[in-house]
Amino acid sequence: MRKVERKIFWIWELDKELLWINDMADHGYALAKAGRITFEFDESEPGKYIYKSLFLRGSSYSAKNVEFFRFIEEMGITQLCSINYPGTCIVYIKALKEDYPNGIDIYSDIESRINYERVLMWYMFFAGFLILGAALLNLSIGFNVRNYLSWLNLTEGSALIVLYIFMVANFIKKAVLVSRLKKERAIHE
Repeated sequence: MRKVERKIFWIWELDKELLWINDMADHGYALAKAGRITFEFDESEPGKYIYKSLFLRGSSYSAKNVEFFRFIEEMGITQLCSINYPGTCIVYIKALKEDYPNGIDIYSDIESRINYERVLMWYMFFAGFLILGAALLNLSIGFNVRNYLSWLNLTEGSALIVLYIFMVANFIKKAVLVSRLKKERAIHE
């Protein structure tokens, strides 16, 4: 029997999303398909699978990513589905929990983890820049154009400013993480 859940996770909440997906697997629901806000699960043996979501450069169909999927398949990891965004994609992968009892650790070395976090950071930076532009445009229209829809522009602009503040805060968290990883890398060298 298929179970459909609708949840919203922001781009900076991939870890939170992953915990939820793995919790569903522990309760006997194996991820079958994921969309931007829709997750489909099939009933399965509780705790049979473990999941990971990856934020990759390029589309899931790019030659580099297809080669990567072939590589992880040799390690017993299956690509379930992906969500493509401009220049990037989020890919969901799964493996048997008995093969990876401590989780799927694709970015096991510090350099790979730093690069992964940087990709997330700069995607957030670019998206934040677009959101800020849209917010300022809406606020400008709301303050300068006097008609019955001005309140709508002001409300939308204000909501986008709040979203931008959340993105900046999470960008800073990622920057601190990258800085910590760089220090850790320096210690190991």
